[in-house]
Amino acid sequence: MRTLYVLFDAHCGLCTELSGWLREQPAYVQLRPISSASTEAREKFSSLPPGELAVISDAGQVWLGNNAFLVCLWALRRYRAFARTLASPLLRPLARQAFSELSHNRGNISRLLGLRSEVEIQKHLAGVVTPPCELP
Repeated sequence: MRTLYVLFDAHCGLCTELSGWLREQPAYVQLRPISSASTEAREKFSSLPPGELAVISDAGQVWLGNNAFLVCLWALRRYRAFARTLASPLLRPLARQAFSELSHNRGNISRLLGLRSEVEIQKHLAGVVTPPCELP
């Protein structure tokens, strides 16, 4: 699998914002957001229900709704582990909410999960005062 087509509702503010966010993220698999109302989407994916988030692989696999959100997260370098966590039976029904929360509150989520960038770690460590070594 090399490409995932992400069909979204271009009339939905959340979907539009999330599709833009997806385009900016480093990914293991190319994500190609396409408006579900576009000519391209209607020609390529005419059998899919309009308006619902759908992800289609270049191999023909289809994911809808919460499963589509999970696949999008799975494709992203920074969020694959989180996608695995969300895939649990307890959290799977909340995948859409988690996806929205990630895109809007990345900093808070990163702090909650203890995720830090190298730059943040460097800044933190640079401020740590180390006591001198004292040999007996």
